[in-house]
Amino acid sequence: MQQYKVKSAVRTIEILEFFSERRTPARMSEIAEALGYPVSSLTALLRTLVSLGYLKFDQQTHHYYPAPRLSRLTAWMDVGGYEDSLVLDAIHKLRDRVEEPIVVAAQDALQIEYVTSLHRYEGTNSRIRTGARRLMIQNGIGWLMLSRGPAGEAQRIYNRTIQEGLFDPALLPEAEFLALIEDHKHKDISVLHAKDLRVTTAHWNASMISTLIPVPDNHHRTLGVGVHGPTPRMIEKTKMIEAQLQNLVEELRAQI
Repeated sequence: MQQYKVKSAVRTIEILEFFSERRTPARMSEIAEALGYPVSSLTALLRTLVSLGYLKFDQQTHHYYPAPRLSRLTAWMDVGGYEDSLVLDAIHKLRDRVEEPIVVAAQDALQIEYVTSLHRYEGTNSRIRTGARRLMIQNGIGWLMLSRGPAGEAQRIYNRTIQEGLFDPALLPEAEFLALIEDHKHKDISVLHAKDLRVTTAHWNASMISTLIPVPDNHHRTLGVGVHGPTPRMIEKTKMIEAQLQNLVEELRAQI
């Protein structure tokens, strides 16, 4: 059955998620550009949220920003948690240091799901939405996770991906894939350029530099963090980004 969605409700939630990721005030034009909404419908949604007291609007700067009333909606819930506290704070600091978009990813069956996505503040921005998915066998974070997994897990994931018709094995034969996984056993950081995936993607000229991050013993899933952007910029900043990812890992390890 097709999933039922009310467009205005979805857009309202995505506006709130936008501010959760951005964490700074934004003009209507910035929200419209980031989310791809028509200005006419966005204007109505923003005005409604302001009138209900969930957003503030600064008449002088024309910036919007979440109002305190919004936080009270979920104040009764226990939303502590490792990912919503230590990891979220750490990746905001990482974004400030590298000045590039950041994602946090977790495995979802045969895919990687980007469970958090932070924008770059300005300039060319390779957009990855929260909730977006990529095949594990075509993803640097996926390769790192599979390289640390149980014996035979990488091959099982590869075979299931092929069996379900999600990937053409001619693009990445099994022997080459297993060699990639073996190579990643000896790496803490993966550097992946989309152009090397041998398929046309929405981010053909983009790259991602990623690593796995430590999690508490009782945490239910493995997590990876990636820094992404246009390939020329990523190549130029590779060494710096790798160093900052290593710092991120050490800082998180010291807190758990």
